[in-house]
Amino acid sequence: MRVKGAFTLIELLVVIAIIAVLMGILMPALNIARGQARGIACQSNQRSLAQAYTMYADQNNGRICGGLAGYANPVPPWVMPPLDYNGKTIIQMTTGDVTLEQRFNGLREGAIFPYLKEVKAYHCPGDNRSSQGTSLGNSLAYAIYRSYSLTDYMAGTESTDPKNFYAFKNPANKMLFVEEIYDGASGNFNHGAWSYEPHMNRLWDPLGVFHSKASTFSFMDGHVSRQKWMDPRTIVYFTSRDEAASKGYGKNVAFNPPNEDLVWLDDHYPGLTHVK
Repeated sequence: MRVKGAFTLIELLVVIAIIAVLMGILMPALNIARGQARGIACQSNQRSLAQAYTMYADQNNGRICGGLAGYANPVPPWVMPPLDYNGKTIIQMTTGDVTLEQRFNGLREGAIFPYLKEVKAYHCPGDNRSSQGTSLGNSLAYAIYRSYSLTDYMAGTESTDPKNFYAFKNPANKMLFVEEIYDGASGNFNHGAWSYEPHMNRLWDPLGVFHSKASTFSFMDGHVSRQKWMDPRTIVYFTSRDEAASKGYGKNVAFNPPNEDLVWLDDHYPGLTHVK
């Protein structure tokens, strides 16, 4: 009777080594594929948000909805803060721990939600704050879900703010929604819009870099694009404003030498000046 031979230790080590080599080859490719999938999903979200915003304007004589998240804005806000209900009364929850469902409630009460009706569209799959928190903590107060903001030029709260969505010239060149990262320093939600002062060679609010040193934008004509940042200082600023400040280009401090990425932001920001 023939006895089947077993694997020798050397043969097992060879097999393990081959598997390790294959994993080393495949893992980077898998990570790239995952990143690309997240990028595609994010662009789909941005497109959906831009379409919902446009539909709101269509059905409201071109009027914009408010770009800030608040309970008592002078114009209907595109999203609201986390909230709960007491019957039909809204319970305000601007600080402290909030559940994911309470965050969803705020999205559902926003002006554009009737045209979208999908809370997942407000979250970039590359944004891990909802599961990991921010640099300030990992409690539910810092489990930020919403990844997108309007620019502060679209706040709609001041008399000088634009009021009609269709008054903008060259809408294909004007950004609408941006990916913005927020750390929870002013409460458990991103209450403001993305603040930027064009043509000043400096930054205020950071953008989210959830896609391999790139950020996704939607535009007023409904199209979406991903912008790859070229200046390493841009990534440092968006990742850590404290680190940027330690290197001499912190919040509201001009870059020296000038930052080429801000030229792109200048060209695509919807207004000549920032609101706040």
